[in-house]
Amino acid sequence: MASPTTAAASAPRRATRLAVVGTAGHIDHGKTALVRRLTGVDTDRLPEEKKRGISIDLGFAPLVTPAGVRVGIVDVPGHERFVKNMLAGVGGIDCVLLIIAADEGVMPQTREHLAIVRLLGIPSGVVVLTKSDLAEREWIELVRRDVRALLVGGALADAPIVEFSAVTGAGTAELLAALDQQLAQTANRSLDEPARLPVDRVFTVEGFGTVVTGTLWRGIVRGGDALELLPQARPVRVRRVQVHGHTVDEAHAGQRTALALHGVERDEIERGDWLVAPGSLKPSRILDVRLELLPDYPREWKRDVRVRFHLGASERIGRLVLLEGETLAPGRSALAQIRLERPAVAARGDRFVIRSYSPSRTVGGGSIIDPVSEKRRRHAAGLEALAVGESGTLEARALQRLEAETRPASTATLAQALAAPEAEVGAALARLLGAGAVAAPAPGRWLASARWSAAREAVMREVRAFAVRHPARYGIPKGELKSGMKPMEPALFDAAFEALLAEHALEMRGERVRPAGEPWQPPAAMMAALERAEAELEATGYQVPDAAQLAAKLGDQAAEVVALGLFLGRLVRVSQELLYTTRQMEALRSKLAGYFEKKSSMTVGDFRDLTGASRKYAVPLLEHSDRVGWTVRSGDERRWGGRG
Repeated sequence: MASPTTAAASAPRRATRLAVVGTAGHIDHGKTALVRRLTGVDTDRLPEEKKRGISIDLGFAPLVTPAGVRVGIVDVPGHERFVKNMLAGVGGIDCVLLIIAADEGVMPQTREHLAIVRLLGIPSGVVVLTKSDLAEREWIELVRRDVRALLVGGALADAPIVEFSAVTGAGTAELLAALDQQLAQTANRSLDEPARLPVDRVFTVEGFGTVVTGTLWRGIVRGGDALELLPQARPVRVRRVQVHGHTVDEAHAGQRTALALHGVERDEIERGDWLVAPGSLKPSRILDVRLELLPDYPREWKRDVRVRFHLGASERIGRLVLLEGETLAPGRSALAQIRLERPAVAARGDRFVIRSYSPSRTVGGGSIIDPVSEKRRRHAAGLEALAVGESGTLEARALQRLEAETRPASTATLAQALAAPEAEVGAALARLLGAGAVAAPAPGRWLASARWSAAREAVMREVRAFAVRHPARYGIPKGELKSGMKPMEPALFDAAFEALLAEHALEMRGERVRPAGEPWQPPAAMMAALERAEAELEATGYQVPDAAQLAAKLGDQAAEVVALGLFLGRLVRVSQELLYTTRQMEALRSKLAGYFEKKSSMTVGDFRDLTGASRKYAVPLLEHSDRVGWTVRSGDERRWGGRG
């Protein structure tokens, strides 16, 4: 990175238009020489590239066109062994310079690079016939005809063809004019979406630490911004931003960008990683896609094949599984899944390229439908849902996503999953809400109406069932209700429960819940049993029967009687094993108050003398007295607490 002082002094004025232009074409057809002639920059930076005279890795150079478009040029290697490196650079370009040597014409890597350009959906380009000073006119015209035939049916079918010589400079003005013509039809990328940058280079600069470069696909990145490194899910901070060697306050989508990062070491990041706005994208090993098989692939594609998956600057190994049919014919497309060995970071609509695992050759590509998916079965319902995800309206896709959610989802979460601006998703959800297709359990939280209704009905059903099973109890404890509905997501239960309370469908006393509008009266038989239990307890002084003994005396209704007594406040649980009546405890408090009117402290022995209770009962009773504030423990003694 350049020093801040030098960079600030020489930083270029920001252009109104931004674009990234990539080269493509066969080895030794003059891609690097063309870039050098246009920009003055030699993009072959590696010693091995200098030694061998060929491009091995990506190169970069800035250019301002006559129309004032500020362009970042990505120069790619042309050798078939380095297609992986070529793919790392062309994923984010707006326009391609398809380089074909006039003295050689169309060659194998011309065809493969053009296939990649088509698969990635690059919308515009210029064909440059380089080395035009080495070919005769008749030969050049023949090459032109071959090129036009090659481009038929693709986005570049009507692309301008410019003759050019890097040696003499002939054709430079025509090339720049053609480039401006193509870029005029290309809109600037969105600055309003969350930032997203695929990392294509990583290195260390003394004084700056770890530095990464890439083409900013969308959004804005500023110095000091918090970003997320994916797929590691690691937070990082931007220390400094540069665009083509100049320190800037911010980089915009469509610019070649270098970021000095805080919070990550050089060996913790690699080509193919992503820097994104925190929480905007998720890594996944399984992606739903639309696959297109190249027309010149020599045979039908099988249902389950190991492949190389290229997206952004990344290459991942995985399996490509067809969801439609057992095979796919060349030139056809099908719904499919990519199941990867390492997570990829994708968004809906991203274009990707597929290369065969071994030997490596480009076989097809396509677009991402669902970037975070699960293994799908090959059945009609699943394919129908995937078709909605691919081509359905935003409302249809939002509803489909919500139907799969088991808890209320925020607008931001849905916008991320749908790869759409949050404001547009919010408007679509509002329309669905008005149509009754979705519900809003809380502001900014959404759920499919069917799931919301089912959740509320499930809560009501459980509350009513408890009331029938336990007529002597006022209602079910909320904690027991929630834990008993474990298949339901806790967040969904909470939303449904609070909504039912607010609508007065449920009523709550303490922690117990019952259906509203259904008066509760304990059964007379149960009240009689409670009175017998009270008599049993009070007949023994303070040496009451323990829980097991009391249950034996009360029989099958013991649990109901105890629950009723505790709810009505007529029984007090002193410990797990001991219950007393409220009258017994009131009498105990009076005894303690009288005792402490005469004495300042009490031992366990004093308590036993006061109550006639053995140590088995004295200790739990004193501990209860401490809890309710009647007494305060100090070592082995108690003092009067003054409460109760």
